[in-house]
Amino acid sequence: MSAAFDSRALEHSYAFLDDCPDHLLPKLVTLSIGTLKERVAGINEWQRALLDGHLPSTGTWPDAPFDGPVRSALDQLNLARFCKDQPELVDKLLTELLDGFVRTNADYTSDIEHRLKELESLERARLEREAENTARIRVDEETLRKLLKQATREAQQKQRDADGQVLASWTERVRAWNEISEVFGDLGQFLGRGWDLSIGVLKHAGWLDLLRLRKLVDTLPQLREIVRALGRLHAVNDGHSVAETVLVPVQRLEEERHDVITPLVPAETRGIERSGEIARMLPVEASLLGHPKLRLLWHARRAERALLTYRVEGIEVERRQVERESLVEQQGKKPRPERGPIIAVVDTSGSMHGAPEHVAKAIVLEALRSAHAERRRCFLYAYSGPGQTLGLELDLSPSGMEKLLTFLGFSFHGGNDELTVVRNVMHRLKESAWQKADILFVSDGEWPAPPELVELVKEAKDKGTRFHGVQIGNQGEAGLHAICDPVHVFRDWMSIGA
Repeated sequence: MSAAFDSRALEHSYAFLDDCPDHLLPKLVTLSIGTLKERVAGINEWQRALLDGHLPSTGTWPDAPFDGPVRSALDQLNLARFCKDQPELVDKLLTELLDGFVRTNADYTSDIEHRLKELESLERARLEREAENTARIRVDEETLRKLLKQATREAQQKQRDADGQVLASWTERVRAWNEISEVFGDLGQFLGRGWDLSIGVLKHAGWLDLLRLRKLVDTLPQLREIVRALGRLHAVNDGHSVAETVLVPVQRLEEERHDVITPLVPAETRGIERSGEIARMLPVEASLLGHPKLRLLWHARRAERALLTYRVEGIEVERRQVERESLVEQQGKKPRPERGPIIAVVDTSGSMHGAPEHVAKAIVLEALRSAHAERRRCFLYAYSGPGQTLGLELDLSPSGMEKLLTFLGFSFHGGNDELTVVRNVMHRLKESAWQKADILFVSDGEWPAPPELVELVKEAKDKGTRFHGVQIGNQGEAGLHAICDPVHVFRDWMSIGA
């Protein structure tokens, strides 16, 4: 009498599948490199290594030569460094890596078959010559096994090129991320994860300007120093006490409980469904495993998540940690002051066309970089003649990047209407979020300052607003000097090849 079917033993034997990412399981089940347990352990090791920002050590599943082309492609792209702490990106990459292993396995098998046929043909020709017989001679099984070992050894030693499909799929994205990192430094990782954003940035007309302006800023350190001086410090008061009591916001963690109906708690049977869950499999499905041929059918149904299983559900108490902010008294020094936002006003008149235009755009780029790195807001007013004032809030979101690249693609032409743009600035300074802003006025200064303009600026200065001016060119004192203090005069034309 045969032993009774032990469903618990079957469940334990496949428990390792619980560690496999669900979206990768169908590919791993049908892959023929190594055992299923080795595949699951290997892909988990790849996932951990990529999330740490590097490739897994050699010897990790799959063995050579199956991982060679994929590793070569990843090494050429230096892609692993962009995967650090990016689970969504790693999931996408692992899916394509498994496809790469399948391609390599197919090439490897094809090489063995092709070489075995060649060796078998050579061996048969040798035997026919020795026998001096025109009849076709059959190669014996022992010789065939030796020839198969030789063909396998040669296929393993074959030098294989980097996986072309991995290179084709990721080269453009990696190039985009590298260029974005070159421009924005550590902010490149913030931008580089958007599949559409990274490619869209490269195709924008202003992208080449962005790369060129970033290099210009590197050659003009004085521009960076000007931007770093912007933004008034948020001071609590003018006292010097180090033992004052201040109210500071504190984030407290509180636990909330929620009842969630979930199939992961098998408390009650609700019917029958098709799935790939072995633990809930009907006995009629388990009986297929005992048959030498029907077992393959079971594996196929398991891969397709088409096994007949019990549908179960139950109630799970979900505990969530929620941050709530409260104010507490704290004894000690004053909070560290923070800088306020930046409002950049750029003259885009015809006199700014050419080299002054490049310097002005470089200053805007550096202002955005500095503001974002310090979590400050940045607003741009680009103006020329009457009715030609453009206001853009700049940040490194997809929409903010679109605005920045649009501005960088502008060509400076037109007249001068400083009074209108300053009125717009005054209106923005009345908003609570911009009251601590500093103004950066970029122009060649080739315009007079009417009394009304000077009076508007004076009122803002009396409230604490500072107006920094950057005069591009050495034209002496003009309109910019009448409203800005200090005024930084840019004369280093050799640095920009002008």
